Amino acid sequence: MIYTMNVNMNNKIPKVEEPDVTYQNFIQNLATYHFQVKAIIQDILDCRDSMEVLNHLNDKGRAKLSLLREELENLDSYATDMGDQKYFLEVASQRHLLAGLLKEFKEANISSMFAIEKAQREDLLKTGDVEESMFRNRIKKINRDGLLKMSTGATERLLSISRQLAATTQRSQDTLDSLVSSSSTVHGTQAELQNTGSTITQSSKLLKKYGRREFTDKVIMFFAFLFFLAVCLYIVQKRLF
Repeated sequence: MIYTMNVNMNNKIPKVEEPDVTYQNFIQNLATYHFQVKAIIQDILDCRDSMEVLNHLNDKGRAKLSLLREELENLDSYATDMGDQKYFLEVASQRHLLAGLLKEFKEANISSMFAIEKAQREDLLKTGDVEESMFRNRIKKINRDGLLKMSTGATERLLSISRQLAATTQRSQDTLDSLVSSSSTVHGTQAELQNTGSTITQSSKLLKKYGRREFTDKVIMFFAFLFFLAVCLYIVQKRLF
């Protein structure tokens, strides 16, 4: 009787499932890449140095995203081999997190790009105002030959500012092209996550807004060219009369 009770008790002892080490490694690697990309996104949001620094951060971010995407594909293959429903649910969850990271990465780049352009434009305009004020004050104290030399220097500075504006616009265009190329990655996940369509619509609006800003840059360059012509006419007038 006692032997029978012991046997029954032994049969009721639950079997401890061994942990899936491979699955846990996938989850740990994905979490590591996720936090690394988050850190890079924060660095991009804080970036106010230059477009070169922003491009460097973009390269680092794209490299980490590539590693994360590759690890996610490995987890998907493992889930298919194992045939366990919980693995498929984890893959879907990780794809959702990846789509969110891509959205944050793109929005952070656009925000920092506009902030850097605005700061550079303000610095250039402030520099132009200071130089123009100094130029007007010195005109009253120098003779005709000195005025000619000063006008030449001011013309060269204006040309330099115009070239810098053109270079800034070109760098912005290159960065924008890079961001547009990365949007193909978002399209790849759109088939599984339909709610990312709003992100593409918002990006389109931002691109149109950037086009209007590019038009503003061209207007500024046009007025700079008019000022250059005015200086040349002034010099010619002084030399003739």
